[in-house]
Amino acid sequence: MEQLHKKPILLLITNSFAAINVIHSGLIKEMDRQYEVHVLSSLLGKAEIALINKHFHIHARLIDLPFSAESRLIMLIRKIQKAIFFHYFGIETYKIKSLGENRILNFVTYATLLIMNSLNLNKFFLILARKLIVHLSARSQNLKGLHSFHFRGVISSSPLDIVENRIVNFLGRDKIPSVGMIISWDNLTSKGIINANHTCILAWNKFMADEYRKFYSIFGTHESEVCITGIPRFDTYFKKPPAAHAKTNFRRKYSIKPGDKIILFATSSCKLFPRQIAVTKDLIAYTREHKNTVLIVRCHPADNFHLYDPFSDEDNLRIWFPDNHFASPVLKSTARMPDLNFLDSLTEMIRHCDVCINAASTMRLDAAACNKHIISIAYDGKHELPYSESVRRLYDYSHQIPLNRLKIDHIVTNKEELFSALDTVLTENSECNNLSKIRPFIFHKEPKSVHAAMSAIKKCLG
Repeated sequence: MEQLHKKPILLLITNSFAAINVIHSGLIKEMDRQYEVHVLSSLLGKAEIALINKHFHIHARLIDLPFSAESRLIMLIRKIQKAIFFHYFGIETYKIKSLGENRILNFVTYATLLIMNSLNLNKFFLILARKLIVHLSARSQNLKGLHSFHFRGVISSSPLDIVENRIVNFLGRDKIPSVGMIISWDNLTSKGIINANHTCILAWNKFMADEYRKFYSIFGTHESEVCITGIPRFDTYFKKPPAAHAKTNFRRKYSIKPGDKIILFATSSCKLFPRQIAVTKDLIAYTREHKNTVLIVRCHPADNFHLYDPFSDEDNLRIWFPDNHFASPVLKSTARMPDLNFLDSLTEMIRHCDVCINAASTMRLDAAACNKHIISIAYDGKHELPYSESVRRLYDYSHQIPLNRLKIDHIVTNKEELFSALDTVLTENSECNNLSKIRPFIFHKEPKSVHAAMSAIKKCLG
């Protein structure tokens, strides 16, 4: 009977990383305790919802409603809006990404933006474009079926997605409050504009909260309340320490000898870092020279898994693939829900490795939260690529710059530097103090982020 008295809310999930933050973190379980949770998703079906309900012992309901395609008009307005937004605020990420695009198009775009700026039209157009998109996206025949649920609130787990914006705007016409959860520290400086007026925005840290206020204050009366909650999925790192036998079990699972050092390489999307297989080859070469080391390659869902086939016989190599890595390559990694043990396996690997290697990814924060030595890759193999294509450019993205200043990692620019850094960290017996250094980025050093997010949601939705 208790379930009948809960307020119905709508949870939007259109991105696999958002799913990890909301579902795998356990936040959805807290939502279920307070509300009657209805899920509208482009990557979850009945089978996935059934698994989630069984795993967390909850009663989430799936709404079977197709997502309509974005209209060409809104798509065009958003494209122009995005270019003006990044130029108006001088965001480095956009400038770097533009380097690899057509030079003539870049010149025309830049010249147009300069002219608009000289005429003081940039701010005017940003405000006008956002109002127009909100107005146009709020009217959808396909969403009329949502009225019958009488929702008391909506949670957008990926608020920079225009699909989620459309639903929030549609329900906003009925004055239904909404919460937008920023899912990653780079979103505000890489994804464009949130074209929806949320009642409340949840941010990881003060950097993101300040970014949001800076970018969205120009839109006036619709500025949302901003709540800093930390990172829900990071709670797993701060829960009680593993049992004494956990390390032994981990080594047994991956056939690693008790005295061997463990190198963890967390790969990136092939689109972002196409030459990362060269780094894997360098790391394999290192383990051949150092017989007491084992390399675990944890493949990103958007990695090219077939590139690892030639290394299947390497004695000191262990490769971890996502459970759904044999799915159709046509289906983007962001359109598949990661396995429900995704965070557990990630936590286990980081806790038991001796050094974590990444390429300008959030893994820098993950490893630092677990007080691990970190090596960051800033080279593309034997042959140097132009800056616009190289992994080096990723460290100059706007969201990375404040983290670079902390110097929590060894940034290596060639194979020799990589080997030297590995020699250094694998012979050090001292503990890292990276967790204290990254406190401004993760906000909590205890498992409090899920609770903080839930408190903010309850305050907003009642």
